[in-house]
Amino acid sequence: MKAHRMKRAIAAVASTALLVGGFAFPASACTSVFAGKKATADGSVLVARNEDVSSAWSKHVKVFPRKTHKKGEKQKFVTGLTVTQPSVSYKYIAVPDWDPSEGPFEEAGINEYGVAVSATNSAYANEKAEKADPFIAKGVTESVIPSLILPRVKTARDGAKLLGQYIEKYGSAEANGLAIADKNEIWYFEVATGHQWVAERVPDTKYLIVANGLRIDNYNQNDTKNFMGSKTVISYAVGKGLITNYSKDKPFDFAGTYGEVGQKYNSRREWWGERTFTPSITQNAELQRYPLFMTPDKKITPKQVMKFLGSHYEGTPYDPSTPTGKDERAVGVDRTVESHVIQLRANKINNVMWLSLANPEYSVYLPFYAAILDTPTAYKHGNDIFSTDSAYWAFRAPAALAATDPANLGVGVKNYWGKYEDKLLAKQPSVEKEALNLYKKDPKKAIDYLNKYSNKTAEDAYSKSKTLRNELITKIASHSKGVFNPDL
Repeated sequence: MKAHRMKRAIAAVASTALLVGGFAFPASACTSVFAGKKATADGSVLVARNEDVSSAWSKHVKVFPRKTHKKGEKQKFVTGLTVTQPSVSYKYIAVPDWDPSEGPFEEAGINEYGVAVSATNSAYANEKAEKADPFIAKGVTESVIPSLILPRVKTARDGAKLLGQYIEKYGSAEANGLAIADKNEIWYFEVATGHQWVAERVPDTKYLIVANGLRIDNYNQNDTKNFMGSKTVISYAVGKGLITNYSKDKPFDFAGTYGEVGQKYNSRREWWGERTFTPSITQNAELQRYPLFMTPDKKITPKQVMKFLGSHYEGTPYDPSTPTGKDERAVGVDRTVESHVIQLRANKINNVMWLSLANPEYSVYLPFYAAILDTPTAYKHGNDIFSTDSAYWAFRAPAALAATDPANLGVGVKNYWGKYEDKLLAKQPSVEKEALNLYKKDPKKAIDYLNKYSNKTAEDAYSKSKTLRNELITKIASHSKGVFNPDL
């Protein structure tokens, strides 16, 4: 998330300080986990990320229907970018900002062909690289990437190619990293400067942790099965003196050449992620860089990723709740506005985005299937001021209250949502089996079934979140002692 959006988010927090408290904000933030289909427990391709913006910045959950366009029709963004519309825009579900005045910031979504985008992890070019190839103010921004890619492509590979074409044609306004995935593969895509980018296929047996720095260090322009990149990504670096020891016999370190690497703000989270999913390998927590891809000790489950995205170095000296870790930047932070864990399957009817509104440590992941037709009204409401008819604020309120007293209030909220989440995860196989059986007989019935299930679950959780908020306020106001222990 870039500075212009951050300034508005900080202002929003100030206006709701009594509810959410005061927090420090960095210039950008986000943490991602991307896992190949042979690295996950159920064989799904997994794409997950925290979107860290502000405690007071509503996200909506919307379905964007399929549309036809007239020849020459344009898609215009407030950022200044204008591109030609395709003849048909594919249907997709996504998570836009409440305020589109600086771009839609749809952030995460899945289209009708099972292509998912999670965009983006903000990153930074080093000073020399940015000076050599400046950013383009009206170029491609992170705020428009899902809106550009999801309506236009049927495969992840085509999505990565298309984004690369847009960046080479229009330029990029910022550095970032993102994932474009489908049932077969994940393409991890990085933009460093105005026109230089690379993308790498995540190996099926591996996972990747991304914080807020560029990561790709092994670019091989001759391996077109696993890599893509701008035509000048290497020659430009050599010609501009960004790299002086380049050898065609070695992989090209894109991140080291164009980016800023070794920042503890980022590397600590990468260390923690690799320790979480591959605890058998001991790595020094003070390294500047960590392996790009890792093999998990055990096949990764959505629940493990959900827990990681709400974590903060528990049991280590880096835990921000301890004196030694007070200056650390954890994975789980209060300013997360949404967190998603997307599962992409061989049968597209069961592609699902598990979505947590607000800080996932004190919130709950709910299943939104890509096949659904609409979302509940409350999930399309809310802005930067507390509201009782907004799903975002319904989940943000108990999370904010829990964060004021983690030992007494936080534990109870965690347990409450943890039990609810476990019930949903346990129910997932039977729901998807029924959906698949219906799809084989009548696709419309399968869509109606998943639409009803997703919306009913979302409405139930919305209702429970408001009850939870009321119980928390009652406990605080009554000065009741002991750990908060609400009934599910």
